[in-house]
Amino acid sequence: MVMNTDILALLPQLCLTAGGLILLLTALIRKEPKGPGILIAFLTLFASMGALVMTAEGGARTAFAGMLTIDGFGLFFSGLCIAGSILTLLLSLEYIKEGGWGIIEYSAILIFATAGMVFMVTSLNLVSIYVGLELMALSSYVLASFCRNQEKSFEAGFKYFLLGAFSSGLLLYGLSLIYGATGSLDIAVLASSIQRAEPMLVAGLALTASGLLFKVAAVPFHVWTPDVYEGAPTPVTAFFAIGPKAAAFAVLLRVFAVGLGPLHQEWSTLIGLSAALTMVFGNLVALVQKNIKRMLAYSSIAHAGYALLGLLAFSELGIKAVLIYMLAYLFMTAGAFALVIFLKSRTYAGEMIEDFRGLNHTHPFLSFCMLVFMLSLAGIPPTAGFIGKLFLFAAAIQAGYVILAVLGVLMSAVSLYYYLGPIVAMYQRDETMQLPLRRHWSLSTAVVICLVGTLLVGLMPNWVIEVLSSALLPVV
Repeated sequence: MVMNTDILALLPQLCLTAGGLILLLTALIRKEPKGPGILIAFLTLFASMGALVMTAEGGARTAFAGMLTIDGFGLFFSGLCIAGSILTLLLSLEYIKEGGWGIIEYSAILIFATAGMVFMVTSLNLVSIYVGLELMALSSYVLASFCRNQEKSFEAGFKYFLLGAFSSGLLLYGLSLIYGATGSLDIAVLASSIQRAEPMLVAGLALTASGLLFKVAAVPFHVWTPDVYEGAPTPVTAFFAIGPKAAAFAVLLRVFAVGLGPLHQEWSTLIGLSAALTMVFGNLVALVQKNIKRMLAYSSIAHAGYALLGLLAFSELGIKAVLIYMLAYLFMTAGAFALVIFLKSRTYAGEMIEDFRGLNHTHPFLSFCMLVFMLSLAGIPPTAGFIGKLFLFAAAIQAGYVILAVLGVLMSAVSLYYYLGPIVAMYQRDETMQLPLRRHWSLSTAVVICLVGTLLVGLMPNWVIEVLSSALLPVV
């Protein structure tokens, strides 16, 4: 018999699943359910956030025979994923309405993807992690190709599905090898089950790392990112950059820092090499991009390389650095994509960096917001991005990875060049922007939230660090 405490642990996931199903039923019952449907979607996401608070009241514990956990780490990433979905929905309302696509179906799929992410980040069992990941992935494939009448969107969804299915196969095979070598699927007991680095276990580790590195868009598993980011609807691209990436990093940290901690010497070489390649490749290729969505795609690849330094550090400071960076990345990336959506028309106009030319003369506040987001992504103080990178590089140096930390600093300096592209275009005086801007309360709300979050983390880091101190993982 399932205990009440177990049901309470599952309450956020139940809220999300129930809300998604109610949305689909609403679309069937009412001919024009847009208003009630959007309200149900927001209520579902906020209810699941409230459910997280309720589950946290009983303290850290496990449920369903140790398959799920309620701890600060899982609650933080669950809240981060839900917040990312709320911002995505705010970015999507006017965009989807103009395109004539079903906002109700879109909202339901977004909520199901969120449920999968929450399952992932609160799981202590390799099987439940994989089930949550597949729910997130399948929903993401549909979201990427949601603009059915746009060839780029269809192509993005198809490429994402093919490569994502391959990476899921690698991940599942890797998890099965880990189970075969240790006899356990429970992350909490994996570390005690590892006696030595057996060939089967090392192979499972490599395949598992490959599958998860695909989800965070790390080199050499990044090839899907530019095309999918460019072809998917812009709000969906923002969602891919913040929600699934954060969930995948949560799983990486829990599986490798806790479950496979005794094999740190084996997996640190793989993660370190991937981090170096990711930082260098992402930043160098971003230099030549003219399409801002592709530029942000390669930027996303580079940021995955920075965040991998926190896992590589294998310390309390490293875990804390990843948490801070994921929080900062949520605000600055969602804000940047929000400004792209402001310029977006029914076609793919508004996606070129030159489309921002003269924006400051007509909309100075939006230009200021984009300036803050670009500087934060580059790691310039006093923004959230600076604080995140500072902790990541400090953790890497403390762990002895000085060369990687120096490489990260150099690549951050390189990134300043392409982040200055939109800034220079916005403040050009010889021309004024010709593209019409969207004017919608949801977009404006999202921009203000992201602006406040980016500046708050940058200006009040001590408060943020204190709050996140209860969300750290015990490093084995």
